[in-house]
Amino acid sequence: MNKDRTRNLRQALGSFPTGVTVVSCLDKNKNPLGFTANSFTSVSLDPKLISICIDKESFNIDSFSITKHFAVSVLSENQQSISTIFATPHEDRFKNIDWSTEETGSPIISGAVAWFDCNTQQVVDAGDHLILIGNIIAFDSTPKTPLMYLRGNYVNLGLEQKMLLAMENENTEIIVGAIIESTKKVLLLEDKKNGSLYFPSASRLGHTDDDESLLGVLNNLNISINEHYLFSVFEKAEDKTSLIYYRAQAKAAIDTLNDFFYPFDAIPFDKLSDEASRIMLKRYIKERELNAFGIFVGKESEGKVEAISKK
Repeated sequence: MNKDRTRNLRQALGSFPTGVTVVSCLDKNKNPLGFTANSFTSVSLDPKLISICIDKESFNIDSFSITKHFAVSVLSENQQSISTIFATPHEDRFKNIDWSTEETGSPIISGAVAWFDCNTQQVVDAGDHLILIGNIIAFDSTPKTPLMYLRGNYVNLGLEQKMLLAMENENTEIIVGAIIESTKKVLLLEDKKNGSLYFPSASRLGHTDDDESLLGVLNNLNISINEHYLFSVFEKAEDKTSLIYYRAQAKAAIDTLNDFFYPFDAIPFDKLSDEASRIMLKRYIKERELNAFGIFVGKESEGKVEAISKK
C-alpha cells in the first residue's frame, strides 16, 4: 500500500473514538517496559480475555513477543502527559511514573481508570502487528473519566463539557477565539483603527449559520476548518472575563485571505493586540514543532498545561 493510501486508511480508522492505555511488562532483567496503545479490545468474558496490538517495528517488540505476563492500564483524562511519555522515545519511561504491581508483577499505572493484569494466552502474527491475547488474572476499575483519542487527538471530555456549560451561562463574560493554521501559517486579523493583529473571536462558539458566533465569523471569512480542539482556557485579571481558545486547521488555503496568514517565522509579534496572545501563539508554534499540544488552564499570568496531545 502506498504512503497516501496508508495515510488515508489511518485517518479513516481514526474516526473511531477509543480510550488510551499503557501496556506494560517486565523484560528479562525485570526492568519495566511499556507503550501507549489504543488498540485495546475485550475479547471474551468467559474465559476472561482481552487483546492488544503492538507494532512489529516497536523497540519493545522482542520483550512483548515472548512475555508470559502483561498488564493494561486504562488512562484517565488527567494522565495525557503519561500517554505522551509512553508514546515517544524515552530511555526509562517509568522513571518519574507512579506504578505498582498485582498478581503477575507487571507494572500498573497508579491513578488509572481501570487495569487488567494478565497471563499471556496467545501471540498472533497479524500483518505488521502482533496481537497479544491476555487471560485476565486480576483487575479493578474506578468511576474516573477516561482519556479519549479521536482523529489523531486526545479529547478531554470533562474540560470540554465544562467549557460548553460556561458558554451557555449568560452571567459569565466570555470570549471564544481560535488559532487557525494552514500549512504552518497562522490567521491573524487586523484592527483597522490601530493596525493591531488579533485572532478571530466571538462571544460564543455557536454554529456556522450564527453570524455572532466564532464558527459564524469563520464561515463569513470563507474559512472551513476541520475538528477544533481546546488550546487555552484562562481569565483576564482586570475584568474576570473568561477566554476560551481553540486550535484548528483550515481545510485549504483561502486565496482572498493570503495576506492574513502569517508564516511561523514571519509573525509580527509586536503587532499582536496583547501579551496573552503573544504568549499563546509562541506556545502554539513550539508545540507544533514538537508535534504535541497541551491545554493551558489558569489565569492570564499563571497556570499550567494540563493535557498533551499528538497530531
